[in-house]
Amino acid sequence: MDELLNYLNMQTKAIPIGGGDINQAYRVTDGKNNYFLKYHPQMSADFFQAEVDGLAELGNAVRVPEVYQHGSYADAAYLLMEWIEPGEGNQQDLAHELGKLHEIKAIKFGYKRNNFMGLLPQINTPSDNWWDFYLTNRLEVQIEIANGRNHWTARREKNYQLFKEWIYQKWGTMSFEPTLLHGDFWSGNTFFDTQGRPVFVDPAVSYGHREMDIAMSQLFGGFRHEFIDSYQEIMPMREGWQDRLAIYQLYYLLVHLNIFGETYGDAVDRVLALGGK
Repeated sequence: MDELLNYLNMQTKAIPIGGGDINQAYRVTDGKNNYFLKYHPQMSADFFQAEVDGLAELGNAVRVPEVYQHGSYADAAYLLMEWIEPGEGNQQDLAHELGKLHEIKAIKFGYKRNNFMGLLPQINTPSDNWWDFYLTNRLEVQIEIANGRNHWTARREKNYQLFKEWIYQKWGTMSFEPTLLHGDFWSGNTFFDTQGRPVFVDPAVSYGHREMDIAMSQLFGGFRHEFIDSYQEIMPMREGWQDRLAIYQLYYLLVHLNIFGETYGDAVDRVLALGGK
């Protein structure tokens, strides 16, 4: 790390910051200003290029950290960004800022490039049909990875096929509008600055059904009831949205299954079982 700081002309030691499972994170200074540095060994610069593109996309509507520099050094990828001092804010403002993202539309589902969900690939091949896109580019990509890592069984495959059929039968005729998504909208990927303004970080952007961001926000906690209430006031969700949240949470549970193992297996199975009811 000292060699990287010298390469970036920062002569002080970096202070490690906890909270992330994917990258090493540090607060560093050049003696005048603070910066936020993310670092990942054995990864090409393209890994953070995807994040830079995502931040730029979100920055059209909400506050994100400014990116100063990114690249690779000594077989590792790095990303140097603005340090934003955290403060306190309210859930209503956060809901309104998320609504600004969801007002940005596209013609097709997907994105201009593939990116990452954590360390795993997120495929964004454009599609006109939401459910085709979601099942193929989200769930089935992760299922293929799970199969390769011995996390997928014949029982899960059978339940998935029933789950897939259930989705098309229940919601297959419902049309959705491609909307800009943060893509990994859990409480650790947003905070407030000292003026109380929400800040969005660590995106996995694409254009999809906006209920995906809502589903992720409700999966691991960290958002209060007024967040959903405020979001519903400005951008009401369509009938049946509570039932669809579990469908979208399956994607994030499969990602966690592939990264962390069978700790998340029971949760995956509970969602898959919805197709057999």
